[in-house]
Amino acid sequence: MATRTRPMSQRSTKVSKVIRLRTPDARVSALGIARATARDIERGVYQPGSRLREQELADKFKCSRAPVREALRVLESQGSVVIEPMRGARVATVEDASFYEVFLIRRALAGLIIQQVVKAPSSAAKEEFVSRARALTEAAETCPDGHVFAGRIRRTIQIMQKVAQTPRTLHLIRSLTFGYLAFQDDIVATKKSRRAHAKLWLRIAKAVENGQPDVARSAMDELFDFAFEYVAEMKSAKVANLAD
Repeated sequence: MATRTRPMSQRSTKVSKVIRLRTPDARVSALGIARATARDIERGVYQPGSRLREQELADKFKCSRAPVREALRVLESQGSVVIEPMRGARVATVEDASFYEVFLIRRALAGLIIQQVVKAPSSAAKEEFVSRARALTEAAETCPDGHVFAGRIRRTIQIMQKVAQTPRTLHLIRSLTFGYLAFQDDIVATKKSRRAHAKLWLRIAKAVENGQPDVARSAMDELFDFAFEYVAEMKSAKVANLAD
């Protein structure tokens, strides 16, 4: 049986109705909330142990509590948040097992990165990294405070990451945000601590020049251990003050 085809002039010009699959929360993703909250934790907006109330975060990001709950679960998986039954979420503290576990993972990944820097072929970026790492010795004496010195360290780390060419490892480290950056300026607040850091960076620079990946990794491990000891001591001091 033949099928009759309508001429173009007789075909319907009615446009199909498009149903927008968009909710009021569509512009606010759980991942975006997680990232923003993680940055606030890093910057000390939320102190270790602080409660993260769902409704307050929902009001802040102008969304419902559903994406907030998902964001908190993301942060929990990264070790920056602890979700307690009947009590809700709070920022992790140094006493939490997740805090130390994330610290160990970051420490191990940073060790892998510096080993790759040592093994990387000669380049202008590699020479710049060695130069910046060496320059921290003088900076430890001349920088007026921990904030300025920490800025020098961050720039040195940026060059280190460029030389390493390990994007997947960097992605893993960045996904585990909590524990170090939140205290970085304070860790090198004194000239004594700046000198200790500079000494370790100098050891790393020499190891890179001499092609010694294990030596470089050992010094990187010590940098992380120094940071963790500082955080632990700071927490102990706060507890002691509360006891008084």
